[in-house]
Amino acid sequence: MFTGTVKLKICEACGLRPTDFQKRHNVTFGKPDDQPIDPYVSIDVDENHLDRSSTKPKTFDPVWNENFTTEVQNAVNLGLTVFHDAAIPPDDFVANCSIPFEELAHRDHSDIWVWLKCFLVP
Repeated sequence: MFTGTVKLKICEACGLRPTDFQKRHNVTFGKPDDQPIDPYVSIDVDENHLDRSSTKPKTFDPVWNENFTTEVQNAVNLGLTVFHDAAIPPDDFVANCSIPFEELAHRDHSDIWVWLKCFLVP
């Protein structure tokens, strides 16, 4: 468990894919893979939503470079979830990951790339 200040910078994502909803309901010309998404990152600690990044329009390779700071107590996992900011809610799931604070605390450096999973993790 981690208690203290979390300073997080969401930098970028690359190679995001269209959502399942886009693939099923594509009404524009072209292939569904050609239709970029409007991604943002939702930030959670354990079961608590902390914040979200801004939405980056029409891209599979968004760059945010946004900083977030918060105090946490007895935190176990940092969760990052990418959503497509849909015109009509709810927003569409794109990918996510969960990073144990224990793993972050024992790193030699603070910059990390994480692999996002394209399915929901309970």
